[in-house]
Amino acid sequence: MTIISEIDREDPEFLWLHVTDAASLEFSGSRYCIAAEKWKKAYKIAQYFGDSDPRLAGSLNNMGIAFRIKKDFEQAARCYRNALKNWESASHWIDRMRLTQRARSSLYHLRMENKHRQVYDNIERMRYQKLLSAGHAGTLNNLAELFHSTHRFKEAEQFYHQALRKRIGSMGEREYGVAIINTNLAGLSDKLNKSPGRKNGISHKSKETASFISKAEQQGWIVNNPSEFTDEGRLMAAILLTHLIDHTRL
Repeated sequence: MTIISEIDREDPEFLWLHVTDAASLEFSGSRYCIAAEKWKKAYKIAQYFGDSDPRLAGSLNNMGIAFRIKKDFEQAARCYRNALKNWESASHWIDRMRLTQRARSSLYHLRMENKHRQVYDNIERMRYQKLLSAGHAGTLNNLAELFHSTHRFKEAEQFYHQALRKRIGSMGEREYGVAIINTNLAGLSDKLNKSPGRKNGISHKSKETASFISKAEQQGWIVNNPSEFTDEGRLMAAILLTHLIDHTRL
């Protein structure tokens, strides 16, 4: 059931979500110029979220892609580098996250969580810090792809490997973002006459096409009455809507 009404969509947070989600779908459909315009609109909204908000980092990343589409490599690089700074500052945002209590399978586990609230909160924050690295890795991949496109192959190789380590550490080896980075590394290896990078056996084309909104509702990242993001939802939107470029597509 869709819990986001037309009125909710006028809220800046939900407007940002809808525009960013739509941009990703347009890019996936090879409608690159439309995607670029939507990402620019989303960035304007994200500027009101605060400097340490991870959604601003994600929007800066996507703005870099918008410039990359137009082959404005200088502006794209500037956006990517600013996004990397914002991903770093987002760790402070996680320190201030409002954590919601998880559903527990028994009354005993619920009581234990209440008794040791600080311990559970610290574990959750560590998990979110780990997830944050996936967004950082996405931007590193895109900066590497820019170097790849401008024949700065050694720098590209360095950043691809950084991105791969971070993404695997955050999301595991069998994940579509890891597959994209591996694809880019393999293409770069051809240029450098090296053996291809490690394959993880998953095609990035298998990425889910369902919108982030439907996933958010299923995961409880958006709550109802009234419709509102949880802080976990804000973080996951930033990470999952940070687009990674496959070098073979642009």
